[in-house]
Amino acid sequence: MLFDMDGVLVDVSGSFRRVVQEVVRSYTGVTPAKAEIQAYKDRGGFNDDWKLSHTMLREAGHAVPFEEVVAVFQRIYLGERHETGVFDGLIAEEPALMPTGVLAGLAARYPLALVTGRPERDAQWTLARFGWDGFFPSVVGMDQQAGRGKPDPYGIELAMEQLDALHGRPFNRTRSVYVGDNGDDMRAASAAGLLAIGVVPPYLDYHAHRATLMEAGADVVISRVADVPMLLPRKEAGSALVAG
Repeated sequence: MLFDMDGVLVDVSGSFRRVVQEVVRSYTGVTPAKAEIQAYKDRGGFNDDWKLSHTMLREAGHAVPFEEVVAVFQRIYLGERHETGVFDGLIAEEPALMPTGVLAGLAARYPLALVTGRPERDAQWTLARFGWDGFFPSVVGMDQQAGRGKPDPYGIELAMEQLDALHGRPFNRTRSVYVGDNGDDMRAASAAGLLAIGVVPPYLDYHAHRATLMEAGADVVISRVADVPMLLPRKEAGSALVAG
């Protein structure tokens, strides 16, 4: 089982979305509505919020260097002292969406991997914060994706290769799943040959976002990530979803 992080395991409505708003406001004087940010997400190609912030500024007529946008974004999101390893920005306020007990149960039954658009350092810090770092033997962050973020399936394929190597055998892609919250997640999972489970975060309208996920190729859409185990084969049936 492979998971996205933002909007799936972690609620980012008060962090990433807020940082995008703050970055854009700092240059334009206008705070974009969260619905406007979601519209960009629904268009596809904006899993990277650095890229999203830069694009919104450019389309608003502000030619800000990408590196400057990233620096401003990171100071707000990670905190002023992040370069020293102290993360006391909005990242430290993100609530969990996945109960630890549910994730622990899944980790006991299936090999898990995390494929995220976050830099790996940020992702690992968040996993440790919630006590989840022991659940994911494979973590593929932005750093490993060679500029090929979702909807490119590269990150998902890399995570599957890492799980294959760790377990000494190839896993059946058609019985493996990727759990994500946006259209690019669904497109990447489908392109990699995995089942695509869409999750509608609690801060989005279920019916509208479900339609977006289904149109992007979701095999099933749920409203709570904690319900993922209900979609999986029962252990006593003797058939693991990711069995080779």
